[in-house]
Amino acid sequence: MHQGPPQVPGRGDLDFSRAVLDQLYSYRPKREGIAYPLWLLTGIFGGHRFYLDRPGTGLLMLLTVGGAGLWWLADVLLIPRMVRKFNEDQARRRFLGLAPRQLAFMPAKGETLPPEPHWAAKRRKRVRLVADSVVMMLAGGSMGAFARGFGVYEPIIAVLALIAITLLGTRWTALSNLPILRGFDRWAHRLRLFYYTNDPGGAVSLAFRQVLAAFAILRKRRRAEAKLYLQFGVWFTIIFTVFDIIQASRGTGGFTGALVQDFYLTLFATYAFAAPIGAILNKHVLLQRSDRVIWVLSGVAVLFIATSLF
Repeated sequence: MHQGPPQVPGRGDLDFSRAVLDQLYSYRPKREGIAYPLWLLTGIFGGHRFYLDRPGTGLLMLLTVGGAGLWWLADVLLIPRMVRKFNEDQARRRFLGLAPRQLAFMPAKGETLPPEPHWAAKRRKRVRLVADSVVMMLAGGSMGAFARGFGVYEPIIAVLALIAITLLGTRWTALSNLPILRGFDRWAHRLRLFYYTNDPGGAVSLAFRQVLAAFAILRKRRRAEAKLYLQFGVWFTIIFTVFDIIQASRGTGGFTGALVQDFYLTLFATYAFAAPIGAILNKHVLLQRSDRVIWVLSGVAVLFIATSLF
């Protein structure tokens, strides 16, 4: 039997600390006591299926509004089976020494990773840093223009949260102990671990990440990346939509066409702009750039978001 999570000699990053790796490489079971409240509150958007690591059907529920409510109702009978299947697979992975389901893209327990990503030498050149800065300008500017054109500003909040989590999560251990933020912090660590073993790509592929996502189904590793960003986008979209529904019920009292449109635009924009920005920031965190470089890249994105809004 393999023992312990993968080790990365020579890395002092918070991502590769024993505490973080032990936490991520835990085989947490899913619980009906959590799945049922999620079904009740967010089930029409597939929230319970995302919790049970069924992103494909969760996304389908999200796009069909719970199958017009019928699928949502039927799932109340299927939750025990889905919980059982997830926990059985986790137990199997633990017995075989495989990574837990939430880290299925990572090596098995007990393996040793190289002291730096295999793609580091290729991506460390200064000209690539300049190219990535241009992508941050384009992503930030496009996001601001999108928000101004469609009047949908929630994705900006989500991307700013992504930037903050990326900046603070690698340096501030207390973030992993705060309620609610703890979940996003774990997600950020999973994302960086994914990029450690998978090349984030060059500037061109990052600029068109949202387009390439359409072909993610053809490649296992890209499916894993798309799944991570989908989790991020879906949870923020659900949070924003719940607030929109509350406001709509107090005003018009109905689920208006504008609300539905905002729902899909928020999901698209959060995914589309979080992917290139998140990939670039994590790439340079893993390249062990100075904090100044990471902050400047973040500032470029924020600046172009702001300037394109006005």
